[in-house]
Amino acid sequence: MQPSSETAKENAAGDLNDRIQELIEANHLHLCVECGKCSAVCPMVNFYGEYVPNRCTRSVVERLRFGTDFVDDEALWYCWACKECTFFCPSGVDFQSFMTGFRLLLVSHGYREQAHFCSVCGAYLMPKKQLECLEATMNDKPNKELLYECPKCKKDKYAAVLHSLAASSRPSVRP
Repeated sequence: MQPSSETAKENAAGDLNDRIQELIEANHLHLCVECGKCSAVCPMVNFYGEYVPNRCTRSVVERLRFGTDFVDDEALWYCWACKECTFFCPSGVDFQSFMTGFRLLLVSHGYREQAHFCSVCGAYLMPKKQLECLEATMNDKPNKELLYECPKCKKDKYAAVLHSLAASSRPSVRP
């Protein structure tokens, strides 16, 4: 007998909760002393024009202490994972690695609405909010299309160009 869809959802939610707890432990989020240094150095205001406390990594950590019923919240996708909070944390909390891993985990569990994916291979690339800010700064500048490809696809694309240039510039060898 196959499990019901409700049981499958419960199992998926349980797996997600377990994986989030593993991320919390691996990145030492339990060591947070709530000093506020991470919030003080967060550059989100520079990107979004305002500072909204529930968008910062510290807020995400605090909410995870009470459960994971907010994993579809758009606020989880504002962090730029710039490492400022991690650098200044006196307790050694690795907020940046947590947010990066947390988003990959959410994407793998179907929370894809706030994520942007590579236009070539479909891999998760960045939050849509981040892409919107980058697009606004790029406007009509050359190479804007590079925003839509992951580093691997960019590398593959330009490696192919370099190989074709190298092949066309080689002198022909006659037997």
